[in-house]
Amino acid sequence: VKTAIVTGSAAITAMAGYSVKVGSDFEAAMSKVSAISGATGDDLQKLTEKAKEMGAKTKFSATESAQAFEYMAMAGWKTDDMLNGIEGIMNLAAAEDLATTSDIVTDALTAMGLQASDSGHFADVLAAASSNSNTNVGMMGETFKYVAPVAGALGYNIEDLSQAIGLMANSGIKSTQAGTA
Repeated sequence: VKTAIVTGSAAITAMAGYSVKVGSDFEAAMSKVSAISGATGDDLQKLTEKAKEMGAKTKFSATESAQAFEYMAMAGWKTDDMLNGIEGIMNLAAAEDLATTSDIVTDALTAMGLQASDSGHFADVLAAASSNSNTNVGMMGETFKYVAPVAGALGYNIEDLSQAIGLMANSGIKSTQAGTA
């Protein structure tokens, strides 16, 4: 009985330590979001609640959601942009890393001259291209890094660009090589 009590006590202590770490990681990530975006008060509360909501209803944690908000804030997105864009990005990130996907989407949207409100559509186009060709979102992100600024300046749309990237990937031209080709 004494061994069981000691073992149970150790398990409870470990869980409490884990909970504190998860909570402090989340708070640290939201502090970064606030510092980068300038969101305070009601805006920061809305972002905090949205991150918690995403943590509850997706495969991603609230801390991972906050990390995605960090990349959105670095891209200059405002509170409403982040609140409206997170779900589309999370859908795209289902098979990828959320923070990386957020970085890819925000960078490519800017390069293509699109707005944060276009993130859901953009994510859908990338998801379709990556699932229907021999590439993935990470490789497409590397491609966009090189081609999106030029394609955006020339007025190409995301659908045509994604189709071209997918066709190149099917021919073995992927990632940075596709972006420079």
